[in-house]
Amino acid sequence: MNVFCFISILYDAGLGITMFSLGMFMALQPKIIACGKSVAAFSMVVRFLTGPTVIAATSIGTSMREVLLHVAIVQAALPQCIVPFVFAKEYNLHANILSTAVIFGMLVALPITILYYLGKQKQ
Repeated sequence: MNVFCFISILYDAGLGITMFSLGMFMALQPKIIACGKSVAAFSMVVRFLTGPTVIAATSIGTSMREVLLHVAIVQAALPQCIVPFVFAKEYNLHANILSTAVIFGMLVALPITILYYLGKQKQ
C-alpha cells in the first residue's frame, strides 16, 4: 500500500469525522446560541465587518487590485471552518463560541455571497 493512499484515506475521513463532532457538540447544547447573545453578536461583528475590513486594508496596502482584491474580501467574510472548532474542543477553549459562529456564519454568509455574486454579474 502506498503512503499517499493511506494519507488520502485519512484526509477523506477527517472532514466527515470533524463535521460529525461539530454536529454532536451543537446537538448537546441546550440552546442554539450556546455562548450568549452579546458574545454571539460581538463575534459576528468581528467576523463579518472587522475581518473583511482588515483584509481590504492590507490587500490595498500590498497593491492588490481588481479580482484578487474582491476574492480576498469574500474569503474573509466566508464562515468559520471546522478545524478551529476541533482545536477549541480539544483544548477546551471557547468551543461554544465557535459552534455559534459556525451556525450564524453559514446563515449570514450564504445570502451575502449570493448577493455579491449577483451584483458582480450585472457589472
